[in-house]
Amino acid sequence: MALPRAAFGLVGVLAFGGCTGQPSNDAADSSGSTDSSDSGTPAVIEACGYTPAADLDPAAHSVEVDLRASSFAWDPGTGVPLDEGMAFAGSVPGPLIEATVGDTLRVHFYNDLSLPLTVHWHGLRIPEAMDGGMSQMMDPVQPGDSFDYEFVVPDAGFYWYHPHLDGATTIERGLYGPIIIHGADEAGAEGAGGVGTGKADCDLPLMLDDILLDEDTLQVAPPDTSMNQLMGRLGNLLMVNGRSDRHVALLPGETVLMRLANPSNARFWDVYVEGQQLQVVGTDGGWLGEPYAAEHVLIAPGERYMVTFTATGQPGDSFRLMNRRFQLHEEGGDMVEYDPMGNGENPAMTFVLGEGAPEATAWVQPASSPPTWTGPTEVLGHHWQLSEDMAGGTVAIDGEVYPNVPVVDVMGDMDTTFEVENLSEMHHPFHIHGNNYMVVAVNGEAPTTPPAWKDTFDIPPRSTVTLVSDLSNSGGWMYHCHILEHADSGMMGVMMVE
Repeated sequence: MALPRAAFGLVGVLAFGGCTGQPSNDAADSSGSTDSSDSGTPAVIEACGYTPAADLDPAAHSVEVDLRASSFAWDPGTGVPLDEGMAFAGSVPGPLIEATVGDTLRVHFYNDLSLPLTVHWHGLRIPEAMDGGMSQMMDPVQPGDSFDYEFVVPDAGFYWYHPHLDGATTIERGLYGPIIIHGADEAGAEGAGGVGTGKADCDLPLMLDDILLDEDTLQVAPPDTSMNQLMGRLGNLLMVNGRSDRHVALLPGETVLMRLANPSNARFWDVYVEGQQLQVVGTDGGWLGEPYAAEHVLIAPGERYMVTFTATGQPGDSFRLMNRRFQLHEEGGDMVEYDPMGNGENPAMTFVLGEGAPEATAWVQPASSPPTWTGPTEVLGHHWQLSEDMAGGTVAIDGEVYPNVPVVDVMGDMDTTFEVENLSEMHHPFHIHGNNYMVVAVNGEAPTTPPAWKDTFDIPPRSTVTLVSDLSNSGGWMYHCHILEHADSGMMGVMMVE
């Protein structure tokens, strides 16, 4: 059963590093009160925008931040803080890290939790030793210890960070945060002074998550390990930036850039905005060369999309970001799927139009270098097979469970084709660390959307997805299903790019 949202309003500005539901005295100029769709009580409207983590290094082309993982009782919007919650820097999501392509990013990570951790920089093509994956999983940051991550950020786009150990528990309880990397031509780049491409009146990073709470205590529900191992854990409360009750102020005519990321354990988000025309302008690997219109956008766990719209309506109007039910298992299969959110559509957050004259910035697409492959290459790197054993309660890659999955060895700096075959009746979001890929075919048919760099891909049931990469980043790279219960159960492996 879906849970009701809190019967009270928040006061605050939508700002990362402060998304925990703690009161503030700031409010949007165009804000006012609106009725909560569930409770009928007033909700304070937050200003659009974000506040990045404090940069501790004043030098140019360098960003330095502190990141501390600790226990933190945060409120997901029910009015009841989670006793077993976790957070980076006391905020859910964690602080937004912002940099420009070519910057050196230094993150001083401190582990104040009672379990070992690594931090994975999801989607960033960085050195293996800094990835938080294979190498560091064998020597993680122990409780009370620290580790300095340092790397040069190579690609513009929207990324996120999260632990790569016990992800089904740690991410579920709040350990994740967003990353924005600006290209040199973008308005948000260092030294740009707000002038350049990719500028929107409302730049809005949105982490789309769900959480499964006990209906009586409103605390994190104990996991059903055997069922979750096969099905993935679907929550009974939808959250945007850590809360179920977000209301954000806009002005009619404003250009809105939604940077969407899905850190959910297993939920695919299929989103649209009521009454608004969406334009997809970017995906996992950054900006598209050819934006395209979309009525709704399907976002698998781990994926990111950048989407624009121009707010239409009159002052006082409101419209919602909606999530459509997505069936994880094929219809008529052996698995009977239950979604606590029901089988219809659910609101995730609300936009409210205020009074005022908007700047009405015209969207200018940032520069990009999209992939140009038109089909598979001559070199086949590997053909993966994803499977599940319902009787045994296991999920596997190439018939094995990590760490027994055979290592894939491929040559670097070579256009290489990979095939991912899903033998099961369930969708699997497949994430590969370290390099960018292009989907060139699904069941032999070319995609209908423009070429895009990707690192996370939906592999539909009984289907084969064909990928191509230039493998320009050498190292030992994890690959795995991004249904977090599947990854924790061993649906992962290692690819060595020499």
